[in-house]
Amino acid sequence: MRAFILAAGKGTRLLPYSSILPKPLFPILGQPILKIILKQLISVNLTNIGINCWYLKESLISFLNTFSKSFPEVNLQIFEEKELLGTGGALINARSFFKDTTLVINSDILTNLNFKNILRAHESIGTPVSMVFYKGHNNNVEIDLEKRIVKKFRTKGGSTFTFAGIQVIESELIKVLPCNFDLINSYEELLKKGVKIGAIMVENSYIADIGTPESYLKVHEDLLLKRFEVKECPSFQTPVVFKNCVVKGKVEAKNWVFLEDCVIEDGVILSKVVAWKGARIKKGFYEWKILV
Repeated sequence: MRAFILAAGKGTRLLPYSSILPKPLFPILGQPILKIILKQLISVNLTNIGINCWYLKESLISFLNTFSKSFPEVNLQIFEEKELLGTGGALINARSFFKDTTLVINSDILTNLNFKNILRAHESIGTPVSMVFYKGHNNNVEIDLEKRIVKKFRTKGGSTFTFAGIQVIESELIKVLPCNFDLINSYEELLKKGVKIGAIMVENSYIADIGTPESYLKVHEDLLLKRFEVKECPSFQTPVVFKNCVVKGKVEAKNWVFLEDCVIEDGVILSKVVAWKGARIKKGFYEWKILV
């Protein structure tokens, strides 16, 4: 079995922060989310890993080369895109990689799901592709819960659920996959042709994307307040973390805060703040902010 990470997107909703770092390298408690995902894949012996890249790809490739040196057991294949191909085009461009059952995950997903259980569920459904769903904030995919298959995408009402950004694909699917920029458009075409798309339903697990500044901050809040645990993430005793920071005066921290390798000047008040390495925080009050 294999794994493929979709990591080429521009992260437009995360501007201006995504002009500094590509979304897969956004730090979660100081550790790139891509590194967390890679470690999760390795933990279930998924060491043949493909990944696509386009936006700020030099930074991404540099990180992956460094990661490969630390984890020589991983066979990492990078698929560079000359232009952004979207989630649908990315799989077509990397079709040579899909030689076996492949777990596909978006690079902005933080979860504590057991990937082995996802693979077992896919096998039990027996479809060429199975998508992971949960009750969330974007319930727009109608599911036949008894048959465990997708009935319709982009719909409201009825038995609808949110796609988790995680799926399992068989090599046979790539051979018939229509080439669209948006993978969901391709899946809609397959449904019309009678191809069954499996639905893996999960509950009581943490699934979050960091696709907006709000969701990125919310993930930190959930981790620091210990509302959930991802064992591959760093863990801290208190919700206020000043890691390797230089503090030049009186600083007040409320609620939760995570700062690493920052310079903090006198007269700073922080509440629900994440600061990236190298940030210099001047006097003032900061709440629900990403500081870079």
